Amino acid sequence: SAVYGLQKDLNLKGQDYSWCPSMFYLGYMAFQPFAAIILTYFPMGKFVSATSLAWAIVLLCTPGAKDFSGMAACRFFLGIAEGGISPAYVLLTGTWYKKDEIPLRMTIWFCGNGVAIILQSLISYGIGHIDHTGIAVWRWFFIIFGIAGLFWSAVLFWFMPDTMLTAKFLDEEEKAIAVERIRRNRTGIANPEFKKNQFIEAILDPKVWWTLVFTIVWIIPTTAVASFGSLVINGFGYGTFESSLLNMPLGLTEIIGLLGAGLVTSYYPNMRCIMQVICNTPAAIGAGLVYSLPKSNKVGRLIAFYCTNFTNGTLPMLWAMTNSNVAGHTKRTTSTAFMFLGYSAGFVIGPQFFLGSEAPIYPTGFKTMMICFSISCILPLFYYTYITWLNNKRARKLEESGEASVVLRNEEFYDLTDKEQLHFVYIK
Repeated sequence: SAVYGLQKDLNLKGQDYSWCPSMFYLGYMAFQPFAAIILTYFPMGKFVSATSLAWAIVLLCTPGAKDFSGMAACRFFLGIAEGGISPAYVLLTGTWYKKDEIPLRMTIWFCGNGVAIILQSLISYGIGHIDHTGIAVWRWFFIIFGIAGLFWSAVLFWFMPDTMLTAKFLDEEEKAIAVERIRRNRTGIANPEFKKNQFIEAILDPKVWWTLVFTIVWIIPTTAVASFGSLVINGFGYGTFESSLLNMPLGLTEIIGLLGAGLVTSYYPNMRCIMQVICNTPAAIGAGLVYSLPKSNKVGRLIAFYCTNFTNGTLPMLWAMTNSNVAGHTKRTTSTAFMFLGYSAGFVIGPQFFLGSEAPIYPTGFKTMMICFSISCILPLFYYTYITWLNNKRARKLEESGEASVVLRNEEFYDLTDKEQLHFVYIK
């Protein structure tokens, strides 16, 4: 909608447009503590359908914005509405699939984001040709996607299960098999009880803090595509309609990065950190090329910009490690909330490096991308080293104590944390 007159109609100046995505993620961040609590007590399927409905309603209100204040308010409340959806999907995936299945499953459903970029580009091209209706073109984006959101929230309400034990599409025998499948995860299943000791353990766990820091550093540069994709392409010298269609390959490179990371880690589970390094390398190179290539080489800069979206294979790996390496329901919901606090903080900070005064070149933005993607290539190696040390330490302790063969019956389903389970093995 940015290239279809939104900034002009709302009289956005300076950093106003950059603050619109930041306001969304301020709302997203504000909701995370509540998401952690609600996801502990509230049925997950009903929660997702309710928040999806709220998201659609706020989206339908957005065309009523008349200035920056109105748009900022709509974006803030849209962030609140969306703030619990991804954490819920992360937890849901972890309770349905085995550790070695989680990365691929997460990359598959996250591919919806890449598919959405492709479909949105095509739909945007069509919406851009709507005229003579008395309604500004950019407002139609929110109307059409808001109506689609209403429909989808109804689908979720009727078909999305709260847990595998309440899934209508499974009989009793299949439910028992589904529960037994995740025994080796040692992460338990949903428990509606909030446990203070698990909460304290989560906030003292170095893995949780590493996740927070890494998420912030990695998310900051990804805002270039998420919030400025069409504007950046438009700034290369392409027209409004061309910019809409040229967004499509960004979705394709995202899907390639996601499926590549998911498939590799399905066969080699301890490659998650390494895949984060691999996915961020072309992103760092691409950002460097966009910054350094001459403005006249708009095709080269465009291809380099596409390469930055390979980085998205990083996120499901991060989610999968949080799911696989944190046990205990309260500890998992808390660590997931920390992760999404970092997620939203990165999206609040990131747009501020894309200065309105530097549009449409955004040199500060692309320098920031180079730096942050480069750091994101290094940080996973620290996590890999720490997890290796942790596993070796546990193995030595079991061997020295003589408890290597001592197993508590059904320990996997007692809602114990990863630290409380003697035989818990971390994935890297």
